[in-house]
Amino acid sequence: MKFKQIIIAVLTLFTAVGCTENFDELEKDPVALSANPAGQLTFTQLCMSGDGFYQWRTNLIYSGGFVQHYAGAWNVTEFGSKFKKDDGYATALWRNGYQNELKNVVDILEKTNGDQSAVNMNAVAKIMKVMVAQRITDIYGDIPYSEAGLGFSKGIVTPRYDTQEEIYMSFFHDLEEAHSQLNANGGSVKGDLFYGGDITKWKKLANTLRLRLGMRISEVKPAEAEKQVKAALAAGVFTSNADNCIMKHLDATFNDDPASIDFRGNGLAYALVGNENGDHFSTLVIDFLRDNGDPRLPMYATPKTTSSLAWGAPLQPGETPYEGVKPGLFQWEVPMGASSTSGIQSYFKQKTTPFLHVSYSESQLLLAEAAFRGWVAGSAADYYKKGVEAGIRQLEIYGAAPATQAAIDTYLNAKPLAAGQELKQISTQLWITYIFNSIEAYSNWRRTGFPVLIPITNPDSETGGVTPKRLYYPNDEMQKNEKNYLEALSRMGGTNDWLNKVWWDAN
Repeated sequence: MKFKQIIIAVLTLFTAVGCTENFDELEKDPVALSANPAGQLTFTQLCMSGDGFYQWRTNLIYSGGFVQHYAGAWNVTEFGSKFKKDDGYATALWRNGYQNELKNVVDILEKTNGDQSAVNMNAVAKIMKVMVAQRITDIYGDIPYSEAGLGFSKGIVTPRYDTQEEIYMSFFHDLEEAHSQLNANGGSVKGDLFYGGDITKWKKLANTLRLRLGMRISEVKPAEAEKQVKAALAAGVFTSNADNCIMKHLDATFNDDPASIDFRGNGLAYALVGNENGDHFSTLVIDFLRDNGDPRLPMYATPKTTSSLAWGAPLQPGETPYEGVKPGLFQWEVPMGASSTSGIQSYFKQKTTPFLHVSYSESQLLLAEAAFRGWVAGSAADYYKKGVEAGIRQLEIYGAAPATQAAIDTYLNAKPLAAGQELKQISTQLWITYIFNSIEAYSNWRRTGFPVLIPITNPDSETGGVTPKRLYYPNDEMQKNEKNYLEALSRMGGTNDWLNKVWWDAN
């Protein structure tokens, strides 16, 4: 009950604001107003990156460990690198994603359907529903979607698990419908922290998500993938970093206690701080950036403070100042100590650190792959260059010192898209662009198999070093929704196991 009261309080606080300004209003009486679509939209957007509970567990520990963005912290190494099961970690996104996010966007849809003064709010809610559910289905596989969140309004308390293929087809339909629906006369979109109600930006976001999802099914349904990618590009995707879908967080108290959770600060930053500086970029990340002369290296990482050659000694002449932690090692197992490895820049660990959901860099790299496959017109090499440059430039939103154009040009000229290496290069650049959004990196890695990860040889790995293919459902679904749960399992290998693949994973 207390948790529900906290949610209502946050909703009503944001309802009092009604826009992205005047955040001091958040301190007003939390019971002065009741929840409405504007408040629910604000709350959902905050949860998607401010929920420290699943940002820590799903994004950092499991996804970030699985794709080897990070290494060294106890929980990232023990669970994300050695692939050990923890039910609380594995089910965090499911529990909070449904309760706090999907339920609210479904409520918005229910309240605005047929309301001619809320056509745009209804369209935005459709896009938000796709954003929320895409994250959940890509992590778990078949999930409730068509009947999810309808317990109160329609009495559906045991929703069917739609197949992931059905869900993706619904995604494409919903995004196309939302794009067509958005118009200058469709009413205002209040409570929008992403774009401040800018309908043009929301149209581009709908199409860019359609591009992402089209490419996500490239290996299992290529004809449909090509169709969706072409349609997204024709309708208009992101054209610069100014279109990026960014959540700008507040200087709010960090915590993930369900009884007093506060979603206004950056949840991943909270997790990085909570790991007591144990988090480091992996050797896979640091080696790639360093060995390729990537100007993002000092933008992401701090130099090590002691030598990797002699315990506690200063850096030796000619020694590289940047080293990562090998996946599978705890920070205290590094031969010359954790101080002989690079840290993560402090501006990524602030309560106010922005969160990047969908980027121009991502869109250009996906279009590079689409052009390579012959699905869209244009040069794959040109899309690739734009995508990499945008990925460098986007780090400025965090407070990183801008890379010079000369440094960017030198890098791009030295590392162009090479014949025979296209998919590897594009996918690896996506993996870099997705740093801090490891959930997306994990999905794209499962789709493409790139980058090639460092083998996990720890003898105590629960999977024998095999990277999990999904996270497993909460076991209490057997009690809450037995029939639909068992039907879903029958389609996904018969057991609730994380080595069973999701539908689009044909790699």
